[in-house]
Amino acid sequence: MAPPCRVFPASQLESEIQVDSGCARKGGPVDLAACELFSLLQYECQIDRPEIAESPVRCWPVQRWFRRCRDKKGAFMVETTAWEASHKNG
Repeated sequence: MAPPCRVFPASQLESEIQVDSGCARKGGPVDLAACELFSLLQYECQIDRPEIAESPVRCWPVQRWFRRCRDKKGAFMVETTAWEASHKNG
């Protein structure tokens, strides 16, 4: 079973990625805005009336954003969806 994920607000993401397994990342601070940006499109679906066998299923796209950063240990991925939204205008 995977270890539990820590939950924190998007405003703390830049400081949270500076730590790896409780220790400062090797190679100095990571500039999140300079990391390579990737996107992933997923879908959230809902059955209109689940009690009816032929009920329509409706789906909506959900765009998610990730950054691939590097430290001395190599590359690591960070989901930045909420952070990207809060940093759109600088």
